[in-house]
Amino acid sequence: MNCPDCKKELGQVEFRDITIHECVDCKGRWFDRDELRKAKDNADEDLRWLDFDPFGQEAGANTVEADSKACPKCSTSMSSLTYDKSNVVIEKCSQCHGVWVHCGEFEKIIRYLEDLVSTKTAPGYVKNSVAQFLEIVTGPEGVVAEVKDFLVVTKLLEVRAGVEHPHLAEAVNKIYQYFPFI
Repeated sequence: MNCPDCKKELGQVEFRDITIHECVDCKGRWFDRDELRKAKDNADEDLRWLDFDPFGQEAGANTVEADSKACPKCSTSMSSLTYDKSNVVIEKCSQCHGVWVHCGEFEKIIRYLEDLVSTKTAPGYVKNSVAQFLEIVTGPEGVVAEVKDFLVVTKLLEVRAGVEHPHLAEAVNKIYQYFPFI
């Protein structure tokens, strides 16, 4: 496999506990199907519930004009799109479902998602908790992964509610202090 940017051979590397392909020169990274999501999940546990599928319906609105590059895996022309609502442009291959991410762009995706987590309000987390609960039955990742996503969102809801309503957090802590078996 060769880099779609500089045409150098891609080497295999361990990245976020996943074996991916990386260009020895430009450090661009090739993620096979679902590996970008897995790397994101491994980068920060609190981000695991924030899923953006470059091949899903929501990705269609994110397509941008760019030079067509050949997929390093199957040589099909890839299309460019913006990762969710970030400013990060990635390339995807609709044939083999791989994703090309330029050097430094994965880290920008993580920062974008961390900003989403830190700016979401308690009512926003309530809404997302309900959505994640429903995904336990209907979600694409399987029951165990969806339960983990739900638990992360509810933990973030608890933290955000404590920040936005410190008196409520103080009252809950007092309840735990006097009734530790709860």
